[in-house]
Amino acid sequence: MISQASGEASGGASPRQGMAAWAEQLQRELAGRGLAVASVPGKGRGLVASRSFFPGEVIICQEPYASTPNRISVGSSCDHCFASGNLRKCSVCRVAWYCGSVCQKEEWKLHQLECQAISALTEERKKMLTPTICLMVKLILRRKLQSEKAIPSSATDNYDLVDALESHISKVDDNQLVLYAQMANLVQLILPSIELDLKEIAHTFSKFACNAHTICDPELRPLGTGLFPAISIINHSCVPNAVLLFEGRTAYVRALQPLSSYTEVSISYIETAATTLKRHNDLKQYFFTCTCTRCIKDSEEDALLEGYRCKDQKCDGFLLPDSGKKAYACQKCSISRDEEEIYMELQDWQTALMYCRMTIPVYERVYPPFHPMVGLQFYTCGKLEWLLEYTEDALKSLTRAADVLRITHGTQSQFMKELFGKLEEARAEVSFRLSSGDEQIL
Repeated sequence: MISQASGEASGGASPRQGMAAWAEQLQRELAGRGLAVASVPGKGRGLVASRSFFPGEVIICQEPYASTPNRISVGSSCDHCFASGNLRKCSVCRVAWYCGSVCQKEEWKLHQLECQAISALTEERKKMLTPTICLMVKLILRRKLQSEKAIPSSATDNYDLVDALESHISKVDDNQLVLYAQMANLVQLILPSIELDLKEIAHTFSKFACNAHTICDPELRPLGTGLFPAISIINHSCVPNAVLLFEGRTAYVRALQPLSSYTEVSISYIETAATTLKRHNDLKQYFFTCTCTRCIKDSEEDALLEGYRCKDQKCDGFLLPDSGKKAYACQKCSISRDEEEIYMELQDWQTALMYCRMTIPVYERVYPPFHPMVGLQFYTCGKLEWLLEYTEDALKSLTRAADVLRITHGTQSQFMKELFGKLEEARAEVSFRLSSGDEQIL
């Protein structure tokens, strides 16, 4: 994440580090993947392709250097793989959760130290273990284990990459600085046996703010937070040529369009279905002003987005045609995707389908063709149509979903295999009906 206004690193490798040994190792590792860290005019450093990539191809993938689930106390997901089923709590610290013995063993060297530290805390202090605090504890313990050669490190998995990330601490306001200092002191209380530099810890908390990524499930529901130092080198664009998604806690960056050699790889750090003003406000936390082609061109697109935007200034939803009326209503204030899900939970499939179908045309206007939100909405529509036995409509929607999601999500995950299974089932049913002369009743 590189500042585009001043050329300072907003999250990527800091220019002050130069070509240290770790940087040379990183370059060699990336070269084997057809990538390079290069100086990008007006942005500082960025990730650049050194070969061609086709749409849907994985550009880079990375395990997090440190990660933590969002809700650590209630067992929302496994601490290692982020799965949500068959969870069991650590019997000692009563904080960590695992989906099975395999994940528990994978995490054991780190969790053994974490478990000892957490178990020594009072119940009141355990309540102060926010996800951000837990992320810092895991990061410190991982650095300790790697420095002691207890666990392996590599060119894309080492603390030097974290150390090289820009904190922008000089731009952080005083109130936030005080909070970072308080959080650093809490970390010291949790890890009293490790000698810590509290100033460095505070700086690392600042790095989290502009470098950590929200880990989501395939349907973009947040699961936790992770720090992916190599992926943090990738710069932002409001018209990105790549997309960042997750399988478990592993981050995958895939090409959204053909990329040729010497093309800079870009992802979006924010929700792109917004006006230039809204996008720039959302990017303030990264300490740069975007100057991509979308941000510097005329306001025609902003006028379109303003026309679709909810009239409530506090809401960032879109206006959709209001069923049965010659009017529009906000999809968040009145017929949001959340409400669509409520109707699904109530098994009111017909109403849920109506709202889903009304949302798709707006999504197609405000998002680029290969955007996960577009594909996911077609997938939801297809599943509802299948339940209601609108088989031919379901086939069309599932086909559209697969066309988009095979680019953004790849083809090998369990999520995509389930989509392909539903698509084949719909194709078989339509083929059977056609061969038997049975026409669908609309």
